[in-house]
Amino acid sequence: MKQRTSMLCVAEVVSVIAALGVVGCGGNSSVPESGGQDERVVEGTIRQTGGTPNVSTRLETKDGPIILVGPLAAELARAAGAVAEVRGTSAGEAAPDAMRVEAYELVSVDGLSPLVGMLELEDEDLALRKENGQRVELTGGSARMREAAGSKVWVTTRDDGRSIVRWGILKAPGS
Repeated sequence: MKQRTSMLCVAEVVSVIAALGVVGCGGNSSVPESGGQDERVVEGTIRQTGGTPNVSTRLETKDGPIILVGPLAAELARAAGAVAEVRGTSAGEAAPDAMRVEAYELVSVDGLSPLVGMLELEDEDLALRKENGQRVELTGGSARMREAAGSKVWVTTRDDGRSIVRWGILKAPGS
């Protein structure tokens, strides 16, 4: 069964690539603007499937997998394994199982609720600037994390809401 599933995944990826002209990896794909406009919101686990050069980002939902496309799919690809709520529109009749991501919220990473925002560094102090403008001071960041200042990141914290447990880059500066 596992081999059959892998073969189906590759076949689905190849058919979406052929139908949409999608190129690249990790969800850095483009979809024709003529896609359907039926907006939907779905929740599931982010997965990366396929092999180089045809890697796709999928959302494994209770109703089955959805291939994620568009610039925000690249961010979600960097959060593989996390649970996310994704809002978007159908990529069109050519790819009925594909969705152009318009917005997303990370629900959980390793069972913890992550904070998402821009990583700031001021006088060696780390903070996260959330989309709503709220600034959350962080403690315990590594030198590597300090070097990532200016990146859009997710961060999980201990119960105090400040002490870093894990973190990851969703989008590096300038990308």
